[in-house]
Amino acid sequence: MNLTTRDTVLAVLAAFIWGATFPVSAIALEDTPPVFFTFLRFLLAASFVILVPRPKIGWKKLTMLGLFLGAGQYGFMFVAMAQGMPAGVAAVLVHTQAIFTVLIAVMFLNERPTVRTYLTIALAATGLACLMLDRAQGGAVIGFVLMILAALCGASGNVVLKSVGIVDMISVAVWMSLVPLLPLAILSYYLEADHSVADLFRTVLWKTVAAVAYSAVLATVVVYAIWGRLLVSYSISQVAPFFLLVPMFGLGLSAWLLDEEFSVLQLTGSALIFGGLLLSLPATNRQV
Repeated sequence: MNLTTRDTVLAVLAAFIWGATFPVSAIALEDTPPVFFTFLRFLLAASFVILVPRPKIGWKKLTMLGLFLGAGQYGFMFVAMAQGMPAGVAAVLVHTQAIFTVLIAVMFLNERPTVRTYLTIALAATGLACLMLDRAQGGAVIGFVLMILAALCGASGNVVLKSVGIVDMISVAVWMSLVPLLPLAILSYYLEADHSVADLFRTVLWKTVAAVAYSAVLATVVVYAIWGRLLVSYSISQVAPFFLLVPMFGLGLSAWLLDEEFSVLQLTGSALIFGGLLLSLPATNRQV
């Protein structure tokens, strides 16, 4: 069954909302420390536990999901963006988690690599080398390394999520948001506030509140509700291509809203990574 017009629009909308998270967060990070911003995002998302039933998975795996997909992925990403990583490039880099997921599956889950797998990794590695060279020329390698760590955390979380099987994605997103709260609060307190909670909350401006609400409500609850509906109604191969729109929206909206200008190396690296992401999509009726 092909996607209906309504579900196609919903898929594009979900990708747009997710892609817009990057420039929206970048605006908030101009004033609010990144770890504290990450804490606020998951605090609001976790508040929905009073409305959403707990997913039918054990606390061990739920904790791993919260640490990898929550604290690790977003913590490293927001710190990198606060260090000067362009929001558009961050949108591309964090989605290399799809390629790292393939690599982890080959290395640790004994999945057999195909020619497409090798091409995927080669394209992505070349793209990453371009972006790393660009960051090195600008003296900002740390931000690149942090984004790779964010992508690796995302990939590790994807592997855990795969082991769980079919679950309600909204309940997973909401309940795993409880896990990062304590470690993020402790890190923010000791690293960002000079032991003053009041100093932290003084950094919360109206744009911080708006960005937190956007990230927690739209980019978490609404987006996961849409993806959950689509993944239940259609095959992964039909839904997965829409994930490619997320980094593209992230790049475009960052250029528009933040006036970001991208170097030749950034555009080349992003294009190569996009090619790798395209190859990493599940094949339907073809083998390479």
